[in-house]
Amino acid sequence: MIAAKLHKLAVLMRMLNLEYLHDPEVCKPTIKLGKRERRNASIPVIRIYTDASYKTHNEYLLSSPKSEKWKNLLEEQARRLEIENHLEFRSELEHIETPYKAVVINKKTAYSKEVFDSLIEKNDPEIKKKHVFDGHRFRSKSEMLIAQLLKSMGLEYKYDVVVSFDNEVFYIDFAIYCHETGRFFFMEHFGDMGSERYRQRTFHKITVYTAHGLVEGSDILYTYENNDDDFDLNVYECKILSIVSAHAIFNST
Repeated sequence: MIAAKLHKLAVLMRMLNLEYLHDPEVCKPTIKLGKRERRNASIPVIRIYTDASYKTHNEYLLSSPKSEKWKNLLEEQARRLEIENHLEFRSELEHIETPYKAVVINKKTAYSKEVFDSLIEKNDPEIKKKHVFDGHRFRSKSEMLIAQLLKSMGLEYKYDVVVSFDNEVFYIDFAIYCHETGRFFFMEHFGDMGSERYRQRTFHKITVYTAHGLVEGSDILYTYENNDDDFDLNVYECKILSIVSAHAIFNST
């Protein structure tokens, strides 16, 4: 019930955002900050462009009283741009298409070898041949190192596997199968947490995965990276071993 209400509220807020963007009352001229060179000094100015070619504009000193109303409109412009970027991001998620056959993951999915073997790797041709290991091309050095760790631990893995939740397609970084437990689990490495846009996509992924029954620490492992100091293979190895151990204990009961 709560989830349905939140979804309804999210749709309503998005409609209001679209109305806000297309409201002629807030579609103001383009405003930019700049500098004017005068007597070997750079003086901050605010420029108001009145046409799409950016050739015609009015200019006021930033310290001038005439610039005050334009400062407020500049903030309004920044808010509209932020909304536009967010809606563009949502559109990318909702209209993603794939030529691959996606495995449907749900609460009744058995994480067996049979399901693992049915998972398709995307093999994205746009990934540059910079980080190559074990016949795979990885998007980042961190993901390549994770693959090397999995290999050294004797775990079988697939990279960039195609899965589907309610007809929305995702490419999960790793599917990891352990022969001793006869079970596999997923692993998502979020390697650019310093980016606001990336964090939004990360939150969306985790929300969808959780809603469809993927339990963190059992069905899926999340690892995060913001800079080089955040990446520690020893920590990741411990987390992977904890999941394998949990599966082994569950199988023995």
